[in-house]
Amino acid sequence: MHYKQIISDSWKYTQENKKLIIWFGFIPSIFTTTFGVGYMTYQFFAFKNSYLFGSEKHGVLGELLGYIWNFVKTHTSLSIPLIIMLVIFMVIYLLLPTLCRAAAIQTIARNKNGQNVGVGAGLKYGFMPFLKLFEYHLLIKTFGFFSILFEMGFVMRNLGLTIFELLLPVFILFIVIGFILTLLFTYADFYIVVDDENVFESMKKSAKLVMTHWKHTFLVTVLMMLIGVRIIFQVFLVFLIPSLIIGITGYLATVTLPVTGVIVGGSVGLIALLIASYLNGIVDVFSYTVWTHTFLDLSTQKELSAREAAVVNE
Repeated sequence: MHYKQIISDSWKYTQENKKLIIWFGFIPSIFTTTFGVGYMTYQFFAFKNSYLFGSEKHGVLGELLGYIWNFVKTHTSLSIPLIIMLVIFMVIYLLLPTLCRAAAIQTIARNKNGQNVGVGAGLKYGFMPFLKLFEYHLLIKTFGFFSILFEMGFVMRNLGLTIFELLLPVFILFIVIGFILTLLFTYADFYIVVDDENVFESMKKSAKLVMTHWKHTFLVTVLMMLIGVRIIFQVFLVFLIPSLIIGITGYLATVTLPVTGVIVGGSVGLIALLIASYLNGIVDVFSYTVWTHTFLDLSTQKELSAREAAVVNE
C-alpha cells in the first residue's frame, strides 16, 4: 500500500466533492456540535458547583430540571413548541450522523469503483445498512473514550475522590480495552455498509483484517492520530462556543441593554457553531475517504493458505 498516495488522493477527492462535505459532513455536524456544546456546558457547571471547587451546592442536574419545570409551568404556551423542537432535535441527533456516515461510505466506495454516484444515490444506498450500523454504534459506544471519561467525572463529583481512586484501575482497564476494541473493529463500519454484513460478523472480519495486515499498523496509527486531533479540535471548539456566548452576553449586559447583549452573543455563537461544523464536516469526509480506500484495498488482497503456492513474478 502507498500510504501517502491514499491520503493525497483522499484529500483531493474531499476537496472536489463539496456536496459530500455539506450534506454528509456539515449538516450532521451542526447537530453533534450543538449537542456537544450543551453537554460540555453542563459538565463545566457540574464540576464548578461540586465540592471539588469548594462549592456547597450539589445536584446541578436537579436544579436544572427544577428550573425547566418552573419555566414550563410559567410559560405553557411557549414550552410546548420548545419541547417538540427539542424532541425533534434529539431524534435527528441520534439518527442523522449514522445515516450520513453510511451514505458517505457508500458514495465514496462506489465512486472509487468507477460508479457515478452522487449525494442522492449515496443517501439511498446509505438507508439500506443504516439500522445495522446504528445498532453497532450503540453497542460500542459504552467503550468510547469520552464515555468512560464522563463516567469518571460523574464518580469523582458524586462519590468522592476516595471511591474514584479505588475505581481508577477499573477505569484505566476499560480505557485500554476500549482502545484495543476500537483498533480491532476499525473496519467494522465498512463491512456493514459496503458488504452488508451483520454486526457481529463485521466485528469478527474487521479484527481478522487488522491482525492479518499488521504491517499496515503505521497507517492505522496515523489515522487514529488524525481522529484524535479532530476530537481535540472539536472539544476546543465545544468549549469556545459557549465561552464566547456567555462572555459577550455578560459583558454587553453590564454596559448596554441586556437584549443587545443576548442578540450579539447569540449571533457570535451561531457563527462560531457554523464554522466549527463546517471544519468538522471536512475532517469527517476526509477521514471517511481515507478509511474507505484503505478498506477496499486491504479487503481485496487475498490471503494465501499454507497449502497454496505463491505467485512468482518473473
